[in-house]
Amino acid sequence: MRRISALFPTILSLAFLPLLNAAELTGVWKADGTNTPHSSPEAPGEAAVTVRFPGSAQLYREPDRATFRPSREAFEAAEFELEARVITDTPDPVRAWLFFKDKDGRWYQTIEEYRLAPGVWQKLSARLDRTGAVWRGVGHTATFDAMAATEFYAGGISVYGEEKREFTLEVRNAARTGKREPGKLALLDCHFPEQGEANALFQGRFRLLREFFNPFDPDEVTVDFEIKAPNGKLTRLPAFYSRDYERRLHHTRETATPIGQGFWEFRFTPPVPGEYRLRAVIADKTARETVTGSWKSFTALPSRRPGLVRASEKDPFFELGTGEFFFPVGLNIHTNTDRRSEFGFKFGQLPDRGTFDYDDYLEACGRGGINAVEIWMAGWTYAIEHDATRAGNYGVGRYNLEAAWKLDHIFEQARKNGIYLNLILDNHGRLSDRSDPEWQDNPINSTTPYAKANGGFLANPADFFRSEAAEKNDRKRARYIAARWGNAPNLMAVELWSEVDLTEDYWGRYNDGSAIRWAEKAAAFLQANSRPDLPVSIHFCSDYNNVRRFIKLFDNPSITHLAGDAYRSPQIHFVDHLRGYEQNMRYNKPQLITEFGGNPQGSSERQVLADIHSGLWSSLFVRLAGTPFLWWHDFVHLRNHYQHYLGFSRYLAGIDLRGKERVYFTPAVAVPANQQKYESLGLSLPAAAYGWIYNRNAMLEYPDDPNQFPETRPGSVTLAGHNLTGGVYLLRWFVPLTGECLPGELKLNVEAGKPVTFAVPSFRLDLAFKLEKTEAK
Repeated sequence: MRRISALFPTILSLAFLPLLNAAELTGVWKADGTNTPHSSPEAPGEAAVTVRFPGSAQLYREPDRATFRPSREAFEAAEFELEARVITDTPDPVRAWLFFKDKDGRWYQTIEEYRLAPGVWQKLSARLDRTGAVWRGVGHTATFDAMAATEFYAGGISVYGEEKREFTLEVRNAARTGKREPGKLALLDCHFPEQGEANALFQGRFRLLREFFNPFDPDEVTVDFEIKAPNGKLTRLPAFYSRDYERRLHHTRETATPIGQGFWEFRFTPPVPGEYRLRAVIADKTARETVTGSWKSFTALPSRRPGLVRASEKDPFFELGTGEFFFPVGLNIHTNTDRRSEFGFKFGQLPDRGTFDYDDYLEACGRGGINAVEIWMAGWTYAIEHDATRAGNYGVGRYNLEAAWKLDHIFEQARKNGIYLNLILDNHGRLSDRSDPEWQDNPINSTTPYAKANGGFLANPADFFRSEAAEKNDRKRARYIAARWGNAPNLMAVELWSEVDLTEDYWGRYNDGSAIRWAEKAAAFLQANSRPDLPVSIHFCSDYNNVRRFIKLFDNPSITHLAGDAYRSPQIHFVDHLRGYEQNMRYNKPQLITEFGGNPQGSSERQVLADIHSGLWSSLFVRLAGTPFLWWHDFVHLRNHYQHYLGFSRYLAGIDLRGKERVYFTPAVAVPANQQKYESLGLSLPAAAYGWIYNRNAMLEYPDDPNQFPETRPGSVTLAGHNLTGGVYLLRWFVPLTGECLPGELKLNVEAGKPVTFAVPSFRLDLAFKLEKTEAK
């Protein structure tokens, strides 16, 4: 190796210069492997360790994990430096690098290699304010930037050698020094398309020349875009900070590593074709400086893409911005693996493959006729703000970009498979110590060590809906969510909370009005920062009786629809349970059931399957705006019960319940059969009637082999109490399990207000009909 004794005088002169504007690293000294570093009680900032080559060793200082939080001090520092010395009998220098890692072990190391000459203290330093330079990732390809510097957790020196030798490595004065110089407040590397399609996501990426301590905090920095629509209307929407990741499947486990440099992004879905103009407005709130960019143009071409989902203004249903009726045929995929299902349905423990599981689910759902899926931003899935004990999370106000990137992936996979997403922002356990408790993991909790150190501010979860600090923090997160997903072309709706009534003392918060005011403001804020017609709701547990208990919450126009559960005792027939919606939930807003399936702990497989089938076919006839979303998604997937959804979705094609008077009634069924009871549900419009006839026992416990179920003899059905106008109607019969239309269409003459009777062909479990007005020939 090259001897460097000639450099000794210079090194010595540098070694004892005072550290200017220095913030010494805190914590304990650690070393890799079996060596334990030792330090002098008189000089706790110094440490030493015995090193044996060939191989490598690291000596570094690490703070208390439970109290660590990214600091502005780390962000503002210009350099990381330390002094090092090797004590050895040989004259050859030791190869060394500076390194640091974040709390999850993600490692950055200097590109420059240093040489430590034996016997002399040398100061080593590396800039912390040079994005894309000085440092390289080890084990990942993320570019070093201000966020990496901010998340600097433990830092020190790494040495390496292939020769056989032993020496002592000493380190002292490990510190961050100097002060970062802010760059110009301007856009950099801005890439926006000049052309796109209506109802397709328009997105552009850029960087800011000035970097920020917390790019997620709108009290520190905001980047908004003003948009002029083709009709001249001006709106303003936020952009967001992000980075890319690369996912892999390691055996049965998903891993994700960051790639490239952090960036800002703006997303917008143009609802109509035409020329749009936009410009950026960047505000550094700390420096009180605002820069407004120049106008840029882009053209949205006409397309055949489906429009954005919205609640109909006049009818209790959903529709698309392009005018089509939208009836969600849904499934609740709150997590990719569910322990209750694994035990209840005897699946055994399933591997957690992360987004790879969602890939399989969404592809199968698309093929199986499902057009809507519920996705949760829960602690176990894609919460972007969570307790700092978990990888990728840094507590209050700093968002998990890996979780956000994975949710982006799910949105895109869903879009490719024709699926809209019902996005859940919070689940009740986050504000509960008793019901599915997760309060201990909530980053705002000020009573647990990690949360307290990382910005936790609330001692009692019951105070959430009346806490100004909690509301402010929630709005910051909502701004990020609105910027990133609020304009996703396949965002069906947002639920602010799942089973919100199970949060701590919700009844008290409802009675004092704080929960009502919170929901109104939260919904309006999301819509103001995404699109004004974004469907937003809040979800309650149990059944419709509980939704009615809190019905005042749904009076505000910003809460666009009602959402609840439909669990019940296994002795209650699910069709009877849903009839209660038709009888008791006559509100002029869309109504959804987003959890159901036996009782909350599950039921027998035959009963859950009967619930799936009867839930699908009852939904049209009980004043719901979509099918119930089954909780036991893995039961559908692993048992391959998608054919039930496909059959119903095929029948649903061409039906539009908007803009017409609807009459819900019970057709009279006369079906000869041996000791079997048949019932029916019906719905009529002025020019169409729809109905479903079913075997009551089969819809309580679905038979193992439907083909072996007793077949009826031909019978008849009578429609009375309908609102059909007079004319010629076309009658068609459908097999519910397949959606197949039976041969033998029949034309009927219908007199307004008069009962209509027609023959029912033989069938086994159930049968559905469409009676639609047609032109006489």
